[in-house]
Amino acid sequence: MSDSFRRMTEKKSAKSMILTLFFLALIASGAIAFFKYFEQEKPQINFHNDISTFGLNKEVKFTVSDARSAISLIEIVMTQGSKSVTIYEKKFSRVGFFENNGPKKIEETITLESRGLGLADGKAELKVTVRDFSFWNWMSGNETTITHPVILDTHPPKISILHSTRYVRPGGSAMVLYKIDGTVAKHGLTVNGHFNPGFSVGDEKDGRYVAFFGLQYDTEKIDKAVINATDLAGNTSSAGFGMILKKPKFKRDTINISDNFLNLKIPEFSQEYTQLTGSLVDQFVYVNSKIREENYQAIVAATANPSPLRLWDGPFGRMTGSSRMAGFAEHRTYFYNGNEIDKQVHLGIDLASTKRAEIQAANRGKVVFADYLGIYGNTIILDHGQGIFSLYSHLSEIGVAPGELKDKGAVIGLSGTTGMAGGDHLHFSILVNGIFVSPVEWWDQHWLQVNIDDILFGGNSR
Repeated sequence: MSDSFRRMTEKKSAKSMILTLFFLALIASGAIAFFKYFEQEKPQINFHNDISTFGLNKEVKFTVSDARSAISLIEIVMTQGSKSVTIYEKKFSRVGFFENNGPKKIEETITLESRGLGLADGKAELKVTVRDFSFWNWMSGNETTITHPVILDTHPPKISILHSTRYVRPGGSAMVLYKIDGTVAKHGLTVNGHFNPGFSVGDEKDGRYVAFFGLQYDTEKIDKAVINATDLAGNTSSAGFGMILKKPKFKRDTINISDNFLNLKIPEFSQEYTQLTGSLVDQFVYVNSKIREENYQAIVAATANPSPLRLWDGPFGRMTGSSRMAGFAEHRTYFYNGNEIDKQVHLGIDLASTKRAEIQAANRGKVVFADYLGIYGNTIILDHGQGIFSLYSHLSEIGVAPGELKDKGAVIGLSGTTGMAGGDHLHFSILVNGIFVSPVEWWDQHWLQVNIDDILFGGNSR
């Protein structure tokens, strides 16, 4: 083979290689361009709240995304029969042939006023269309379309107050009986900013509800008492009422803290609360104030989800054979060596008989707390349903576990001296939706009959 022929052959091979590489590069570029500009991945849309019903005002939260080609159109249309109303629309344009100003993701919250749509209450359809900037579908882009059947309901629930307690005192209990026309998602009574849930009375189809409430021992006036109701469409309504506040006089007492008491009690608290520092008096004040507040928050948490069923029946029982040692809402001032060191309010009634006396359930209820609780010592809380709870503390023994249902009179523990107790006794409390109230009313057969059962059941037994 001559040199000239060899060189010619090598030149042809080189040209062939270059052409091959060129075509391969062209094909690769085309494939990349096709993959990028002709992608077929559809946009995504997600609603973050229920859109099955639309009330007078409806907040709609949604996210639209398209990570590859970006969003070119979002359109939300409400349709009812032959009428369609666009409730949301956003369009984005191309800047150049290969560029656009569309976002990859949009998070939006819109508030829709249903009455402004000109549609009637009833069934409708929500249609959502989202399109991207892909060159697919003859450059019209990928499109996602979803439809949701919806209900338009612009009429708030109607509330009728059937009965409300007329006279109530700080630390006292009361109730409101009311009726709601239609199905509601949430309802209840708010008194001075404190919410008390409502519960069905008898047949739910009857639409009658009761909300029990208690007033804080230090209530000065009733600023606002109102029943609120929210239906499934988010419509709200309210009905207010008035009460007459009768102010009681609470006893004031002084308690002298001795070294013997401190030496007896502080080691118990130190085992539970390692943050205690300073003198024994400093530690006592910390427990009696700071830990007391923590204990109260634990009680609020334990009573936050009452049973919707009324488990109790008749008057609540008082500790058998007991004498009262201290009353409800007594204002206590604590002294050490003649110096005032603290002030607190006693939110229960202290009862004592013999040491390690059997403690019985005051009424039928479910155990929601059974543990050590700071100033209260060994404590049991029973849920009696519809917001009513009883609390038993300073126990030497706890004989129940959370979740157990106990009948009235069942032995649940033994009295003792745990917590901030100077002698063997039972600290007994009643709470209504997390508010401490006087147990005396709940011990009283006549009070319960006249103020609750005669109104709820017309004088008939349950």
